[in-house]
Amino acid sequence: MRKPPKDEQGKTLTPPVVKSRFLNEMVSCVRRYKLLTPLFGGGVVSGKADPITIIRGSSIRGQLRFWWRACRGGKFDGDLKEMKKYEDTLWGAAGAEKQGLPSQVQIKMGNAKKGKEIQPFERRGRPADDWSILSYAAFPLQESQGSVMDGVTFELTISYPKTNTNGMNIGEEVAAALWAWETFGGIGARTRRGFGALHCLDGPVLPTDTNRVKQSLKAGLLQHVVEGAWPQDVPYLNRDGKDLKVIGVFSDPQKAWEKLISELRRFRQSREGGRGPSLWPEPDEIRRLFKKNSDQRVAKFPRAYFGLPIVFHFKDDYPDDTILEGKEYSRRASPLILRPLACDQDKAVGLALILGGRQLPPGGLVLKSETIQPEAQAKLTTAEAEEILPLDGNPDVLDAFLKTLN
Repeated sequence: MRKPPKDEQGKTLTPPVVKSRFLNEMVSCVRRYKLLTPLFGGGVVSGKADPITIIRGSSIRGQLRFWWRACRGGKFDGDLKEMKKYEDTLWGAAGAEKQGLPSQVQIKMGNAKKGKEIQPFERRGRPADDWSILSYAAFPLQESQGSVMDGVTFELTISYPKTNTNGMNIGEEVAAALWAWETFGGIGARTRRGFGALHCLDGPVLPTDTNRVKQSLKAGLLQHVVEGAWPQDVPYLNRDGKDLKVIGVFSDPQKAWEKLISELRRFRQSREGGRGPSLWPEPDEIRRLFKKNSDQRVAKFPRAYFGLPIVFHFKDDYPDDTILEGKEYSRRASPLILRPLACDQDKAVGLALILGGRQLPPGGLVLKSETIQPEAQAKLTTAEAEEILPLDGNPDVLDAFLKTLN
């Protein structure tokens, strides 16, 4: 046995009292969830479901961090470093230059059920039954014939100290992140196109009325989203709910989801007479850049606002396949969120939301092909928007889409 240490006079030293940060009174709650739509990915490998751990605690923590920023990041007057300091205090930080910070919020998964495995695409990329509409959102699985998991449920135990930390009311911060995640977010990949849409079984039940649902969402925004300025590249929720639309009521969540995806497809793929040439300017601008005959009037790529990269493929193999992406950051998540919300009587409404913040990547856009790589522009003038029929003269592409939803 190790002998206790002694001082210079030979007296035994009393060991210091070590206090755990968890000795403070803890608040703990259990919340039950089900996914209204299939889980896309969610495992260790991107885009693939984990056969053992269907939902990982680290994924949930990442989602809560994102939605905390979207709700609370405005109280730091645009100072990214200050926001990051508070974020790390609340949610923890990995060891880096100095040392890691433990999270104040403990997350424990339990009772996860993976549900049923579904393949959205059959051989040769043909959509399976019931996926003719939703295949537009599931297109990354087309070549790999990957699967999704339907009917996923799980429980989440969340614990945090009751006392404040560094002037932060932890309960309020966690409540904001949970509300935003449960209302607008999900689990896995492609949540902004409705996959893995979350529903808390222990939360309030939304009414089957679009106006009352919108009023409820606006009340939540006022309660949980702070006033202030966000750092430029941090997406956020608009406190006034101006970029939010609720449509419905539908017999079930899938019908609401299908409606949203079908409207997005119709808008983004608008063609003359439904099957003719595209009503968007990008194809003709690519032809012009390749010195192919074109009567192009708008030399822009406005659909970049829906997210990047975008692959343009021409049936006659000329021009070459081209990819529109960010010049410095190739990928850019879409600011547009589409998902169903569960309502009373097992019904659902459709939710469309535009996140605030910078919508295009810093550094601009570039169009890449095997032969040319010119810079590209997306921002429209009002005169240019009037030349693009789907926009109805509105230079704000995402807002123009919201206005088409009924």
